[in-house]
Amino acid sequence: KISAKSKNGVLEITIPKQEKVQPRKIAVEG
Repeated sequence: KISAKSKNGVLEITIPKQEKVQPRKIAVEG
């Protein structure tokens, strides 16, 4: 599953992988 959380204008997307799970933080403008 892919989880996405929006906090303080920052969208954090967690994409599970077979080897490692690396959370990515993407700045959202608007």
